Amino acid sequence: MAVTTSMVLSFVTTTTTIILLFTPPYVAPLSFQKTGFSPNDGDIRYERDAYPSNNAIQLTTNQRDVSALVSIGRATYSEPLHLWDLGSRNVTDFSTRFTFTINSLNSSRYGDGLAFFLAPNGSTVPNNVTNSGTLGLTRNDEVLNSSRNPFVAVEFDVFQNAWDPRNEHVGIDISSMDSVRNVTWRSRIREGKTYEAVIRYDSSLNNLSVVFTGFSPTNTLYQRVSYIVDLRDHLPEWVTFGFSGATGNTEVIHSIYTWDFSSNLAINENTMEPDLGTMPNPSPETKPKPNKSKAGLVAGLVIGCVLLVSLGLALFMLRKKKGFKTEDDLHNAAKHRALAMDIIQILQSSCFILLQYQVVFLSLWKLTAEINFS
Repeated sequence: MAVTTSMVLSFVTTTTTIILLFTPPYVAPLSFQKTGFSPNDGDIRYERDAYPSNNAIQLTTNQRDVSALVSIGRATYSEPLHLWDLGSRNVTDFSTRFTFTINSLNSSRYGDGLAFFLAPNGSTVPNNVTNSGTLGLTRNDEVLNSSRNPFVAVEFDVFQNAWDPRNEHVGIDISSMDSVRNVTWRSRIREGKTYEAVIRYDSSLNNLSVVFTGFSPTNTLYQRVSYIVDLRDHLPEWVTFGFSGATGNTEVIHSIYTWDFSSNLAINENTMEPDLGTMPNPSPETKPKPNKSKAGLVAGLVIGCVLLVSLGLALFMLRKKKGFKTEDDLHNAAKHRALAMDIIQILQSSCFILLQYQVVFLSLWKLTAEINFS
């Protein structure tokens, strides 16, 4: 059977279409910057007593005509975070920076504090929470073992509960209000000082680290605490993240003024989000070395290889004729080969452009993340 120009074009077009259909699209990792919070900001979800006021998030009641005792509230980002990928076992790096106050308005009695947390996607304040020592993260009866409401949190705790160290402290909590690691916080709650915190997770080291400000009588101090934890062992692929705070029988005002966040795990748009609260069982196998930043480049290389294979098949079909019986046959074959070479040049250029796009996009994203959180 003679191979015609239309047959070659049809073959290449069909192959290219199949590649485009089965190549998973990727979207930019989750990143945002908030310099203030208004009632019209749909990016933030508020629960219980939390609300926006004076361009800030008020986690607990802060109104003249309403008691601020036994107040619990949460403020979370409206989109879930793709924390890790089940197929590749890759975990995202993330970094967040926020400024806040815990202000007792010069009272010497105050509590309880606030926390930045990650919990299964769709997590909300448990219905029966009244114990301010939970900071709104877990049930009253699961303070030290939150099996039904798992979370990973960084707490800024200004009240001593039975499980707490003696001093105001910053701690890392894993499904328990008894911190796995804590350090004394040089806070000035009575003075209403504004604090800054930077929380980072390095997936290559499983290192969750916190740098935060404190105060001496004359200077601003930079303190830190860190802990090695594989987040896949404690949280599902998709998580809700944000802030939670509480007061008990003493009053304090919890306010968040600014909030930046960045992660670097590219999300496959064809991947379905799990049901709310679904918590997959992580495999005990050793985590492969993360290579998330090259995902787009790998996809481009795969596309290029498949295209070249399909072109090879097209050329094979053109050369399959055993001989040329007439001068017209020879002339037609020459035209076919010329057409094939044109197609090769066009698709090679397309592949090169695609690879350049993937590399430039990933490089720009990485540079932006480093600038934002350096």
